[in-house]
Amino acid sequence: MAIDIKADLFSYDEKKVENEFIELSKLETFIKENPQASIEELTNLHPEIDKMTNLSMASLYNNTEIMAPGKISSFWFTFMFSAVGTYSLYGAVAGPISVGVVYFSTHKDRNETKKALWGCLTGTLIGAGIKLVVVKLM
Repeated sequence: MAIDIKADLFSYDEKKVENEFIELSKLETFIKENPQASIEELTNLHPEIDKMTNLSMASLYNNTEIMAPGKISSFWFTFMFSAVGTYSLYGAVAGPISVGVVYFSTHKDRNETKKALWGCLTGTLIGAGIKLVVVKLM
């Protein structure tokens, strides 16, 4: 009994690969000739860059969601500090401090500060609840 192995899984279109390398060569030449060219110019002249990288350059540079320090959302940033701060010996001071950090790092953005306040409140309640349960078990 012989096993029939098909090589279709590993077949490729040589012409398509050749065309891709031609496009890459054009892009390389353009970058060498214009080293001061911006990302926007490159994507306008060569829209295939977005396809090759599978990233939208606009979404990288024009991020609509403001993040707290460490690229964490404002809610979770303050939530973590509030919960841990309330549970540990730092007390509930860590929550308001983290809200202040978010407030100033987002250039006084009201929506992000509101998210941070909700994170602080939620984290404080959960941290206090955990501390209460642990103290009662001891």
